[in-house]
Formats: sequence, C-alpha cells, structure tokens
Amino acid sequence: MPEPVPPLLATALTEPPRPQRAFVWEPAGWRTEMHDLPEVQRMLDDLPARVDRGLIRQRVLDELDEGRILSAFVGAMVWGYGDRGYGPVRVRWVLTGVKQGAHTASVRGDVPGLLSDAVEVVRAKGAVEGFRFMANAGRLKYLASAFFTKWLYFASALDSPDDARAAPILDKQVHDWLDDHAGVTLDISRTHEYRRYLDVLTRWGDRFARTPVQVEQVIFSLASGRG
Repeated sequence: MPEPVPPLLATALTEPPRPQRAFVWEPAGWRTEMHDLPEVQRMLDDLPARVDRGLIRQRVLDELDEGRILSAFVGAMVWGYGDRGYGPVRVRWVLTGVKQGAHTASVRGDVPGLLSDAVEVVRAKGAVEGFRFMANAGRLKYLASAFFTKWLYFASALDSPDDARAAPILDKQVHDWLDDHAGVTLDISRTHEYRRYLDVLTRWGDRFARTPVQVEQVIFSLASGRG
C-alpha cells in the first residue's frame, strides 16, 4: 500500500514554493584545508558571506562547465555541511583518501575522474543509476551517500533548482524525518532503497504538482529549518 502523505508535509506542500533561506558559512576552515588547490581557493573567495541552495547550484554548474571538478565538488560540500565546523576536514579526507595527515597529503589522482564520471552517469541515466555508481564502481572513501547525493543533486539540477530530473538528496535529516513522521524507514546506503525513496517523493509530489526535489526540499526544511 502506498505511503500516505504525512499531514505536516501535505500542509507545507499546499503553500507556494519558497527558495531556501541563505545561511552564513565559515570560509576560514575551507581555505585552510584547500590550501594547495588554487582553483578551489578562487571559488571560495568568490562566494558571498551568505549562501543558499540556488546560489550554490549555479556556482557548481558554472565550475563544471569550466571543467573545474574539485571546485564544483567543494562548493557543493560548503552547502552540504552548512555551519558544521568539521566539514572542511572531512572533505579533505575524501579528496586525499586518508584521515591521518590529510591536511598535507596530496589529492588522490582518481578523485576528479570519479566525481566527473558520477556527473556523466546521473545526467545520462538518472538519479538511481547515479546513486548506484557512487555506491559501487565510483565509490570514494569517506564520501557516504548522505553527501554524495548532494553532489548528484547539484550536478543534475540543470534547468532549475526544482528540476524534475534532478537527484533528490537523502541525508540523515531527511531519513529521520521520514522515519518519524511517515513511517518510511530507509537504509540510505542501498541503491534499491534510494529507488524506493525516489518513488515515494514522486508519488507525493504528483499529488501537489511538485517535483521530487521540491518534496525533498520541503522535508529538509521541516527537518532542519534550512530548506
């Protein structure tokens, strides 16, 4: 039996769509951890003091258009980690593939290619196949699905932040809200569970003429206050 739309979500989906509220990010840690990546440093320097989903989406797409994969990825992670101070260090782990000595370790040579391949897969084959790739053949050490779905989202939201083809984010906040308010329990690391998640968002969105990522954004807003 299809999962009913939770009343709190149904109420929110009847209201006009609203862009995400901007938040203040802390550049110092990002500049410190990206010390050896000049293109990333330039991208960070160009970001305003307050960022939101729409602004970061455009920056990520601009960087991708110029072939600057690492700058695009770090930009997505600035939004993904929000005001959590440990974000820059954890992204450095992903880039280098190590925890100990990550600050001085070099970026792994295969990281840009795997991130670029993920962009190609999600754009050509859709959200589920993008997830499958990043969870398997394109797996990057220390990059869990809660954050690689953020990368997939920004890489695939081509027409607008609400693009019907974009990969919706599935992180702990969305997972926990669905579990608590809809009785939808997901293993966020499994491709078939991501497919189920996408199916749920699609069904719920169809009732309110919303795309899956619009439904995800409303859930994220209800769960986090950021949207």
